[in-house]
Amino acid sequence: PFCCVGRAGNMLRSRKVQLLGLLGFAISMYALSVEANLNNPDYEALCDFGASFSCTAVFSSKYAHILSAWGVVPAGHPLDLSLAVAGMLLYGAYFIAGGPLWSVMPARAAVFLTVASCGAAFSCYLLYVLKVILKDFCIVCTGFHCVNFSMFTLAIFEARDSWTSKRKVV
Repeated sequence: PFCCVGRAGNMLRSRKVQLLGLLGFAISMYALSVEANLNNPDYEALCDFGASFSCTAVFSSKYAHILSAWGVVPAGHPLDLSLAVAGMLLYGAYFIAGGPLWSVMPARAAVFLTVASCGAAFSCYLLYVLKVILKDFCIVCTGFHCVNFSMFTLAIFEARDSWTSKRKVV
């Protein structure tokens, strides 16, 4: 079952975290390859399906580098990571956390829920930017959001199981 409790359930959930982390990392790598070719006039991304379904339009917008878009750092600053690079870091961390760190990570449920909640909230913000500000659709972005919302769901189950088992012990 999806929300198993106990050692077997934790292993199953950790594998789902790893699988989603791997999927998110792969999507991020594709997004990075699209970003790397934005200035190539001969390049046509597989994720472009027309004027209003264009991932290259989204990745070339100022929102593709969110910290400079928010005015936190200037454009081109080393900390002004693209969303693709930030995604690789996040999803890589999920993959590692779902593997060797899963059973030894202190406060795993709380940390996982916090990070996944931030990811889901950030996806909501980016969906707003995508539909309201950019008036576009990006299939790659949709992939990111599906991974983030799925990870959030897993985190809710992990937190619920963790907090339920602590109540039973007391």
